[in-house]
Amino acid sequence: MLDCNMYILKDDVGGLTLIDLGNGLSMKPFIASLEQLGLNPKNISKILITHEHLDHIMGIYPIMELLKNNPPEIFAHPYTAELLEEGDEKKVVPPMFGASPKTFGLTIVPIKNVTRINENDEIKIGTFNLRVIYTPGHSKGSISFYELNNKILFPGDVVFPHGSFGRYDFPGCSLKDLKNSINRLADLDTNMLCSGHMPPVEKDAKSQIANSKKNINWM
Repeated sequence: MLDCNMYILKDDVGGLTLIDLGNGLSMKPFIASLEQLGLNPKNISKILITHEHLDHIMGIYPIMELLKNNPPEIFAHPYTAELLEEGDEKKVVPPMFGASPKTFGLTIVPIKNVTRINENDEIKIGTFNLRVIYTPGHSKGSISFYELNNKILFPGDVVFPHGSFGRYDFPGCSLKDLKNSINRLADLDTNMLCSGHMPPVEKDAKSQIANSKKNINWM
């Protein structure tokens, strides 16, 4: 069912940053996986969201309940932030997907105090330094995170391995914007590609993003 990859960055003092949140149903096995790796989920101090689609944000509700005594700081594009803070069920889970919050066993509630981030903002996590790149096309609130020191790209659903790329037929999508976004990402010196779906590319990711650029520019 609708779900996405979730990524964890660990800083030099054991703090954890979670990138994207899945559909909520996958949060329990995700937490179990952290514990198997010796990581305490209660050390999640930051949450970074690539975009507002339900398979990337629904996990916010169980994780915030788990961390309610010491809530993490949430970072998102202003469009995504407003959607979360408003807590409108039909915007969080659009009827077009044929699902409802009950599908995921969740109740939609307003998420307060989401930190808005924009183009060229930087988020430091220990030795990691993530630069924000606004990459619309797959959604209005799509942002990518580019880690400057290790050259790791977290593009959400903008670009995928093997020359693939995100859908552009949802409300708020734009093929023109998606082309521009992928062209920008193709210019980055990227070693590792950690997309919202499909396994990560662990080396020479720049060439795979170049293939995505070539493919989408045919359209």
